Amino acid sequence: MNRDVRVPLVLIPGLLCNDVLWAPQRVGLHDCADIWIPDLSRAASLPEAVERMLADVPFERFALAGLSMGGYLAALAALRSPDRVERLALLNTRAHALETEAGRQRRNAQIELARRDFAALVEQLLPALLRPQALRDAALAQGVRDMSLSLGVDVFIRQQEANMSRPAIAHRLEHIACPTWIIGGDQDAIAPQESQHALARAIAGSHLRILRDCWHLSTLEHPGAVTQLLRQWLDSPGLPSRPYQGATP
Repeated sequence: MNRDVRVPLVLIPGLLCNDVLWAPQRVGLHDCADIWIPDLSRAASLPEAVERMLADVPFERFALAGLSMGGYLAALAALRSPDRVERLALLNTRAHALETEAGRQRRNAQIELARRDFAALVEQLLPALLRPQALRDAALAQGVRDMSLSLGVDVFIRQQEANMSRPAIAHRLEHIACPTWIIGGDQDAIAPQESQHALARAIAGSHLRILRDCWHLSTLEHPGAVTQLLRQWLDSPGLPSRPYQGATP
């Protein structure tokens, strides 16, 4: 990459996350990217969140990365505005066609707990977000806790309800034509490895990277590794599409 030219880069947070999720990457990529992070807290649906982001983003064309729900939004944005999204990175995300009944019941149970005791809900979520070693890092665990608590119960409920009515995009992923990297964690129970492989098979020419000993919030658990992968993604040329051939080391 020509370091005299900074890449416009949009980083989309996940459920109950904000710019704290991308803090290590904002530092690690400051020399090569102009970074903008949207506020997703106000949108009542995922399509609305995408429309607001595309209206507010300060770049005409840009690289786009998202984690978890943010990855779903990033894929939606790439499908909605392929002329603006130059390259795409999907981190710890999945693209199931519709919310399952089991998934809906789980989200509704979380909403009910959040209404009664939001702090308890955040504590319930933490073990799925960070590996045990990361949870023992008091500063990291408290940072994730504070990020979630700062957004609050209303944002959580709004985002969970939006997820339950998310549009189906699995059948549309084949239309994503920009250079795409998929990054996942080998221990991610929310977006497991098979989901990452399914994304890679669906998006022609995509590159798959699976991080070892990694749960869901890869940007915070393995900040150096994720930053390096995103730097390589920004450096990579737009290669002609080719069939998915599995994860690369």
